[in-house]
Amino acid sequence: MTLPRLWAFLAVALPTLAALIAGLPSVDLAYHLRAGAEILASGSIPVADSWTFTAFGLPWTDQQWGAQVVLAAIFQVAGWTGLVLFRAVLVAAIFGCLLEIGRRRGLGMRRAAWLSLAAFIVASPTLGMRPQLLGMALLALVLLLVVDRRAHPGRLWIVPVIVAVWANIHGSFLLGPLVVGLAWLEDLHDRTERPHRTLLIAVVSAIAACLTPFGPWVWAYAVGLSTNPEVTGRIVEWRPTSLRDAPGLLFFGSAFAVVAVIARRGRSVPWPTLAWLAAFFFIGAYAIRGLAWWPLGVVAGIAGVLIVGSAGDPDRPEPGGTPLLRRLNLVIATALVVAGVALLPSWRPVDPDLQAPDGLVGFAPPGITGALRDLARPGDRLFNPQEWGSWFEFAIPSLPVALDSRIELFPAKVWDDYDAVARGADGWARQLEAWGVSVVVVSVRDAAMAERLSAAGWRLAYADEEGSIFVNHGRS
Repeated sequence: MTLPRLWAFLAVALPTLAALIAGLPSVDLAYHLRAGAEILASGSIPVADSWTFTAFGLPWTDQQWGAQVVLAAIFQVAGWTGLVLFRAVLVAAIFGCLLEIGRRRGLGMRRAAWLSLAAFIVASPTLGMRPQLLGMALLALVLLLVVDRRAHPGRLWIVPVIVAVWANIHGSFLLGPLVVGLAWLEDLHDRTERPHRTLLIAVVSAIAACLTPFGPWVWAYAVGLSTNPEVTGRIVEWRPTSLRDAPGLLFFGSAFAVVAVIARRGRSVPWPTLAWLAAFFFIGAYAIRGLAWWPLGVVAGIAGVLIVGSAGDPDRPEPGGTPLLRRLNLVIATALVVAGVALLPSWRPVDPDLQAPDGLVGFAPPGITGALRDLARPGDRLFNPQEWGSWFEFAIPSLPVALDSRIELFPAKVWDDYDAVARGADGWARQLEAWGVSVVVVSVRDAAMAERLSAAGWRLAYADEEGSIFVNHGRS
């Protein structure tokens, strides 16, 4: 285990270890698991909502059906531990590709590892187990093929195949043709042989994205979701990235570091490289959700700048170290592997209410979940905190909820009515009655709502440190 090999190992092992340790937020994951299970059972993709009472029967463009099938199949075979391991594999693939991109650009192993680890730090808030993570892995693979296109031009034809799969997994598939289009600009600038071949592959990739059950409409879905004012105005992760939180600070800090690297270069950076960096910066600044793509794209863009702007030979052989140091390197690597195995969720006790390893699943209140299972009756309707909606419809599928994480599904009026009830606007009780709500779950953060329900005659049926359950006074 020489020092260069240790750096390569750490660049992949540290993100993988973090993926094994982190919890599984259920905000998106839970509804994808339910959808995937229904697709596997019925053999068909859902076309309308049947889980909520506020959007029941409305059309649902389930563009992420492919990811849902994969996630549900893994869950049915290997449970929550299987999902954790799958996330670890995806994270290892992402940062392994970034490490190799740095190497293909000409960086030494240590510098390529540092760049990959820096990208992991910036991307870490976005590595939850949901279809987006599969999209990140596919983007990393496309970036590797694009960076390597001049050494292996034929391999670039794999990109349309990847995009065809990607379009059935996550709405970020449009980044595939975008990256190849940016590569075409580089080829034009560098006067490579047959530069328009790259443009042709970008066009074919855009057409390949239509190979979904939704045809060309998949493009309208992807663009429409990111520009929907109800989504961008109400959902935090679709709002512009700012300096008011840790992910925003990481993003703008990394962007400043990129500017500093360019400023220290001592000569002008080719305009296609600037266009590449600007495109991914815009994606990251446009919405917090875009922070998933910025660190991947910036590695491919800035790695070449690091080579040209560095003194000496950045790819000179690194010393392997003495036999003692090599053994120490091996001990470090072995310790990380042992830690990863020891921290698998399969070793944790199982929470009986969540039917999952203790502390693993986030946004899933265990006590409230168990109480709801006991309280729920046929015909009940649940008014719920939006961030818990997906978990409740997964854990208690017979109980219709008000809202879940399929944010684009609900019309503006539903969002307005939901907000009116949540903040106690005039007519909030009549709205609950109009919806036929018989059970209300209130987060501990919404103490005012709990007081309003009590004053209106709703009966407190359960309470703990995370929230409370109220049932309609007319329900025995």
